[in-house]
Parts: sequence; C-alpha cells; structure tokens
Amino acid sequence: MSTNRFLLIKALGNSIWGEVDHVMCQLLAAELTNRIPVVYWGMESLYSESLTSNAYEFFFEPVSQFTFHDVIRKEYTYFPSVWRFENILAEDTDRMRMEDRDLKSMMRSDANVLVSDVYYPLRAFLPFIKSDHWAYGKTPHQIYRTLFDTYLKLKPEILKEIRKFINTNPNFRDEKPIIGVHVKGNAIVNEVAQLYDLNEFYKPNIWQFIVRYSARHLLVITDSNKLFSQYRKLYGKNDMLIYTDSKKVPLKERIATCLLDYPNKRHKGVEMVKDTIEIIKDTYLITQCDFFIGNGYSNLSNTVMRLKDWPETNIKLLY
Repeated sequence: MSTNRFLLIKALGNSIWGEVDHVMCQLLAAELTNRIPVVYWGMESLYSESLTSNAYEFFFEPVSQFTFHDVIRKEYTYFPSVWRFENILAEDTDRMRMEDRDLKSMMRSDANVLVSDVYYPLRAFLPFIKSDHWAYGKTPHQIYRTLFDTYLKLKPEILKEIRKFINTNPNFRDEKPIIGVHVKGNAIVNEVAQLYDLNEFYKPNIWQFIVRYSARHLLVITDSNKLFSQYRKLYGKNDMLIYTDSKKVPLKERIATCLLDYPNKRHKGVEMVKDTIEIIKDTYLITQCDFFIGNGYSNLSNTVMRLKDWPETNIKLLY
C-alpha cells in the first residue's frame, strides 16, 4: 500500500457508538480505495480537549501505525477542496452543504489525503466492492462483524475494568444463562413516536428467554433512572438483577458551532470522557451475556449486535 495515500476519518459530533459506526464505514472505504486510514476526533468531537489531542485514542487503539500528524504536509493534495494542510485539523462548519462530498467523487479522488467528515451508511459502499475483496457478496451485518473484529480494539485500561467487573461479580460466574437488556428512556423519544409502547415489549421477551432457556440473571443497561427502578422492582429478587455503577444520565446533544457564543458552551471534557468509558464498559459487558434484547433504533444496541456472533435465537432487537 502506498504511504502517501490517506483517508482521514474525522468526528461527526455524535455520541460514541454513532461515531464508531461512521469510523467502521470509512475503514471499509479506506480498504476499497487503497488508502491508509487515520482516525482523528478533534474539535468536532464531543470528547475533544484540544486540536493537538485525538479523542478516539481516549477509548480505542489506533487503526493504523500512522497518526494525524502524518497527513499534515505542505506538499500533499487534499480532497474535498476546502481542505489544505493549514486547516486540516479544524472543523468545516459548512460541511453539511456537501460540497465535493458526494460519495462517487470521494471514492474516485486521487488526492494524497481524502477527508471524511460526513456520514454514509455502509450499504452505500456495496456497489464499490469488487469481486476480489473479502466483503464481496457479504451482507452489511457480516461486513460490520469483520470490521469490528479487525479494527475496534479497546484501550487496555478499559478492557481491564471490564474483566475486573466480570471476575468480581459472582452472578457472572454462575452457570445459569444471563439476559442482557438495553432499554432506552427519553433520549430518542422524538425520533420514535412509539418508544414507550416499544418498551412494553421487553417484558414478554424477557419472560420468554427465562422460561425457554432457564435464564437466571438479567443485566440491565438504561439511561433512565425511572426505567431502572421499574426493572429493579420486577427483577430485583433472588440476585436476578445485575447492574453496573455507571451513571444513568442521558447524553447532552452537541450544540452546532454556528450557535456557540463561546467554546465552553459544549458539554465536553474529562467528565464526558469518563461517562463515555462507562457506556463502553456497559456495551462490552452485554456481549458477555448469553442473550440480548435491545432497541433497534439505538446505536448502542446495534453495536452489541455487531460485536459478537450471536445465534439468531439469542438476540432480539425491538422496533
């Protein structure tokens, strides 16, 4: 692979698993265009601290041996045309105008550095997959599974905390099956009009797994204290309920740059990173369960599905 062809994958300003979805799709694009991928979550990211830090590496290992410093060279060409070596780490506040950002132009670009700061779903890349590529003929889910296994590596300190929780929690060492449940509160109620009706479908599905597979424990992840209290009341007896100490705090949406009066108005910084690490830990803990029931509209639930080869009988996403 040429060492002067890069795909710089920037942050979108989304929550953690929405950002990771974007990264996975662009890693496929990097393979299809024979480019070296570099993930840089700078000031567009909810988690950034400065232009000189890469928030992606607060949580995950780099996806290649190159860093964002390697793409900043005066002699390099850049695409889209808004980018130059002087501004490559900045945010393009007009990116949603999609100038030079149609997918065909991006995939065909001969620039040294292709910059991705808009989202294209994985399905959009399927027509670009040639017959000699490993993804040829595979479903989007199968492609996601390979991408997640290949590229997404947790920082060792986060992985250590996950293992510590499992090893010190006796219910995780029980031989009886565990049901992992991710239930949303108010976070996407405006997007899913029937959210509260949807949440009512969890109970019969949980009961079905309990009866059919003699499930003994229930690991519940939710952003709602009210929902958590309900689950604790329903399943809190006989050591059935498993839960972590992570904060049940809905994510504050990023404020668009054009609406900012001053930089610190965004919900960023150390506390945001700390809370997000807890979300990552919760997500990976669910993958250690035998069964999973989640919200099909949620990035977290879809990430759980993509992190593990679940038997079809063991996973249920509700819509």
